[in-house]
Amino acid sequence: MPAAGGEVAPTRHDFEFHGRGGEFFRIWIVNLALSLLTMGIYSAWAKVRTQRYLYGNTYVGGHSLDYDASPWRILVGRVIAVSALLGYSLSVSFWPETIGLWYVAFGVLIPWLINSSLRFTARNSSYRNIRFNFGGTYAGALVNYVIWPILGYGTLFLLMPQARRARDFYYVNKHAYAGKPFETNFPAFRIYVAYIGGVAVFLALIFASFLAIGYLAEYVKSAKVLDASYAGFLIFPLYAIAYTVSLTFIDIMAFNLSLNNAKFDGRHELRSRVSPWCMAWIVVSNFVLILLTVGLFYPWARVRQSRYQTERLSLIVYGDLDAYTYELSRANSAIGEEVAGFFDLGIGL
Repeated sequence: MPAAGGEVAPTRHDFEFHGRGGEFFRIWIVNLALSLLTMGIYSAWAKVRTQRYLYGNTYVGGHSLDYDASPWRILVGRVIAVSALLGYSLSVSFWPETIGLWYVAFGVLIPWLINSSLRFTARNSSYRNIRFNFGGTYAGALVNYVIWPILGYGTLFLLMPQARRARDFYYVNKHAYAGKPFETNFPAFRIYVAYIGGVAVFLALIFASFLAIGYLAEYVKSAKVLDASYAGFLIFPLYAIAYTVSLTFIDIMAFNLSLNNAKFDGRHELRSRVSPWCMAWIVVSNFVLILLTVGLFYPWARVRQSRYQTERLSLIVYGDLDAYTYELSRANSAIGEEVAGFFDLGIGL
């Protein structure tokens, strides 16, 4: 419906997540059992079943996302990943001098693995029968995923916020839907504010932790309940919590920056209202509950986090999404995605 002045009135579509922990538990436990029984072979099918469940329960505008990757192609990628790791281990064990060649080979392959992974995931993800796509280049991945992080570490983390900004720009701006691009842009100082905030959170939590340990030690000593030295065992878990909370704070702030400044096809807008504090609580409490249940809480933890993050997203549409037609994209190899996942490159926003 046109707004005043002939402009198109925007329509807000909030994302929804309909998954349930009990439902996902049944999928997860069968996946785990079959993967163990088949010595990991079924893990390719397990991944597809998991992604289809999570995608299929993610709705926007009354329609769900879809994931239709072939488990056979994923299995091939994993076989190549395992073969490469075995080749590396045997080669280095018998001919240690070859380790340099392996490092060079991995360094050369990393940008290709990143692009192949992102492209495979995008092309096997769809919404209303229209596929996403990723058009990254080898040079782009090399600069944004390799060179920028090296500069970040090399400058004692002074350029790490800039590296994160460059990576997020590359990730978002190279994606497309129905042939129409996504684009995000925001000034560098805003990502520095996020990182400074994360560091401040970490220091505040560490300071509070030491104060708490000091008071606890004094109480234990005066009450003669336990040896005061036992309070020192709290240092590591409190440090781990402080680190996790601060890292989650930075990640969510950067995530919000990228999405709240993103547009699709130059007009449709994305919105993210994810709270870094709520997400930090979910991450920490999920971890504790997974430990207490010896891993059995994992399906509920995954659904809990997915529901919160998904339902804090919105799409602001100017016009009609039905105007977009199906974009045919040629199939892409799963090898890059699976090798990258095997070596835990942590690709994504």
